[in-house]
Amino acid sequence: MAQNTTVVWAQFPSHAAAETIKERLMDHGFARNSIEIYRNTDQSCDLAIHTSEENLEHVESLIHASAPVYAFRQFRSGAVRTAATHPLVIGGSIALAGFILYSLLPRNRRATVHSLRELPRTVRRVPEAVTEMTRRLPEAAAGLSDAASNAIGDGGSNAKHRA
Repeated sequence: MAQNTTVVWAQFPSHAAAETIKERLMDHGFARNSIEIYRNTDQSCDLAIHTSEENLEHVESLIHASAPVYAFRQFRSGAVRTAATHPLVIGGSIALAGFILYSLLPRNRRATVHSLRELPRTVRRVPEAVTEMTRRLPEAAAGLSDAASNAIGDGGSNAKHRA
């Protein structure tokens, strides 16, 4: 039974770049004799891979992935492989992350709602709290502008004393 094969072509700016992709393909199980590099007159190289149609998508993803993307994929697949073979590592990681998040919570916070019965009263007080904040806003802005002008004035007077 004859197997359907196809040729995937890609052009690279240098022979070194084409060799890198050739090694990447061989690392993923493609035979050395199915990969050919042709040098062009402008120092670029063409890479031809003879492969079956079911491997076509895999070959194209290996060829067109940049070095950082390829490195990330390798790291990701290694991490997934490790997690699949060592479920205790995943459990320990989740427990450690939970402990870290819990330790970041403030210790002396006061609960705003102690029970679900208090929730409606708390929600009813929200408009009053917003009204109170908006009433105090002009006072706070005036205090802020006074503090800023005093700081600028103090900085200028300190500069005069130094000179």
